This record gives sequence, C-alpha cells and structure tokens, in this order.
Amino acid sequence: MDTPTEILHMVLLGVVKYFWGQTVFVLEKAKLLTHFQTRLDSLDRDGLNADYICHYKGGLIGKHFKSLTQVMLFVVYDLVLKSVLDGWTLIGELVVLIWHTKIDNTEHYLAKLARTISDFLNVTAQCAPSILISKPKFHFLVHLPAYIRCFGPAIIFLTEPPSRDMCMTFVRNDTAKHIATGGHWYDTHTE
Repeated sequence: MDTPTEILHMVLLGVVKYFWGQTVFVLEKAKLLTHFQTRLDSLDRDGLNADYICHYKGGLIGKHFKSLTQVMLFVVYDLVLKSVLDGWTLIGELVVLIWHTKIDNTEHYLAKLARTISDFLNVTAQCAPSILISKPKFHFLVHLPAYIRCFGPAIIFLTEPPSRDMCMTFVRNDTAKHIATGGHWYDTHTE
C-alpha cells in the first residue's frame, strides 16, 4: 500500500482497453464494425475520429479510451449482448467516479466506488471470465478504494516521478530560453 496504482495504466490502458478489445472482437465477428463506425462518426466529429478509432482499433491511447467510455453505451446499445452493454455502462460510471479531483464525502464516495467496481467485475465475469484471471489490472481495481482513502483522489496520484534525463532537458531548455531573452546571472564576487 506504499504506492497507489496509476489510473491511466490501470483503468484506461488496462480494463477499458481490454473491454474495448473484447467488444471489437464481438463486433467484427458479427460483421457490425462498419455499423459501429457509422454510429460513432455521427457523434461529435471534433472529439472522436471514427475512421481513426476503427482503423487503429488495436493501437489507441488513453485519450481515445477516455472518450470512448463516455459514448460507447449510446453507440453499441443494440449491437452487443446486454452483459457487454452493462459492462460499458459500469465502465462509464467508474471513469466518472475515478476522475474526481475533490471528494466531499469520502465514506459515501468510497462505498459507491466499491459497489461500482464490484458490479463491473461481476459483469466482466459474465462477459469474459478468463480475463479476470489473465489480466491483473482487473484485480487491482478492488484495491482502488483503499488507495483513495490513503492518498486522496485517484486523479492526483503521482506514481511515475520525472526522470533525471527529463529534468536535465528542462534545465537546458530553461537556460537557453533565459540567455536568448537577454537574461543574465548576478555574480556576487564582481560589482
């Protein structure tokens, strides 16, 4: 319990990505991916690029998954089984709960989060039980309420400190900017 689990990797690039992969498999098997793409394209075109998402369905990044969690329920409502739809409903609720920056009533929030996680894991067991065994990120969800109780809102967990190389790059860039804009350093030994 010393280090919390980072939600980008555990949620968006973990359980959401796995659930996305399972959903795409179901859509392709039923030859409904183009229908899905048409529906996705009919939504706000600025936030989601349906052509990109469907073409690079196996190479999406966190921002794509975050957007998909908000719309999947409306796009796949009659294209997948009810259990898969229930999974996307719970993923949407989970993402909304996890991305809180401020928690007013911690006990109420943690109870709701734990209930949502439990419901999501139950639905996942109905949809793809083997994924619960083969992908540990699903199990990590169970510990999220304890991490939030200990460290605060999950959105502010910092689990990957900046590397020394990155810090040195910033120092060099700031030094060059300081010199280029006419800056200088005061030397206390000269007048």
